[in-house]
Amino acid sequence: MELELGLDPDDAPRLRRLKLLTPLRQGRPQSRTVRIVWHDAPDRALAQQGLALAEQRPGWRLERLLPDGQSWLPGTRAPVLAIARNIAGLGRDLPKPLVPVAALEGRSTSLHLVTEYGPVGMTMLNANIRAVVTQYPICRIGLEGTAEAVQPLALALTDELGLAVPRASLASEAAAAASGTEPPARHEGAPELPAGVSIAEAFAHVVGHLTDVILYLAPKAARAAEGPEPVHQMRVAVRRLRSVMKVFAHAVGDAQVEAADRAVKALGAKLAPARDWDVFVTETAPPVAETFHVEDRMRRLLQAADRRRSACNEALRDFLDSVEFRRLGIELACLAGSQLPTPDMATTDLVAFAAEELDGRLKKVAQIEGELATLEPEALHAIRLRAKRLRYSAEIFAPLYPGKAAQRFLRRLSRLQDRLGALNDGAVAADLLRELGGGHAFATGLMLGFVGAQGSHTRERIAKAWYAFHRADPFWR
Repeated sequence: MELELGLDPDDAPRLRRLKLLTPLRQGRPQSRTVRIVWHDAPDRALAQQGLALAEQRPGWRLERLLPDGQSWLPGTRAPVLAIARNIAGLGRDLPKPLVPVAALEGRSTSLHLVTEYGPVGMTMLNANIRAVVTQYPICRIGLEGTAEAVQPLALALTDELGLAVPRASLASEAAAAASGTEPPARHEGAPELPAGVSIAEAFAHVVGHLTDVILYLAPKAARAAEGPEPVHQMRVAVRRLRSVMKVFAHAVGDAQVEAADRAVKALGAKLAPARDWDVFVTETAPPVAETFHVEDRMRRLLQAADRRRSACNEALRDFLDSVEFRRLGIELACLAGSQLPTPDMATTDLVAFAAEELDGRLKKVAQIEGELATLEPEALHAIRLRAKRLRYSAEIFAPLYPGKAAQRFLRRLSRLQDRLGALNDGAVAADLLRELGGGHAFATGLMLGFVGAQGSHTRERIAKAWYAFHRADPFWR
């Protein structure tokens, strides 16, 4: 396994003096100068194609700037598409003219370590990235060895230093420096499986994709500068990831998967209250506040809700800045890159595996007693959770099935989930209001009465969405 991690440049001097590395060192460190110059057309034509052209002695290389649908797991170096002594040898039709747009200069130091789990090669790149508009230090740590040796060492180093899975490659950092922007997301939204992958490769691809989403959204969710959406999307990614672990559980059953699932669940527990209060303050409460805008007791309730929302967001921010979250990123990157075996699935086709899993989840959604619209809120909430799990699984496997049937099925399932979610918001609102204590009884009554009145209309829409969903043929059959 090769794992590349980002290190806070301020911690670089401390790395060399870490006591935990002293007994592991074998031989003398080797150091060399590193200089990379990235080239592009004046209109950034290569960057727009998701490509980076790097000049680094003794030659040139063309590499991916961002993933292009194929697997590029977090914590791994950029895929090299071509390498040659000169530009002509790359065999690619490159734009002209080419000009330098950014550069990296620094030193790389290599160490040979022997841990209790096996040997690990470690490199530390300590350098500066510079472009016309900016310059800043950057530090990367590379670890190479077996997964059993690399992961414990990475986690031990993380406990001591500001070490984390980088959200962007060196080339992407350089391209962003050249344009004066932040590096773009490596992945967004739901994952799409590449063609022709095995069950183990599909698991690694999806875990890697969703890890990228979570890591990219984390600083945005912590800053809260872009409103509640990053927290929402991060929570969706967490739920998708946990669903993936459940779907593939018996195929890649492993203690490492179970440990990662517990850690992701802990992240979800931090995101949940922040998201619930975001929904209450920005979606549930405004229509009620507009109706009763002259009621002082309602204003006091909303002020208390906003304070509670701020406290939950602050707690989330502290967690996203913690060692625990950085450890989670490393655990997920190692999980994606460790090539877990699938002993019980060695001869199973991925499409057949997908159909079996989706059949099981669809059966659970359809298990209801009586008319859906008349069920108690608890029963509707359980159906909503089953529908959500089916949707996340269907999103993963839909690319395996050509045609429009998959998108039609997902649209109807999503609509059903949204209708059930709207009704659930009322139940969540009641729980949140209880958190605020008994000093807002009158305003709480107004709020719950207003939300409850909307619920009857929502139930009618749930019934229609349920009927439409049942008319959609499962796309995997």
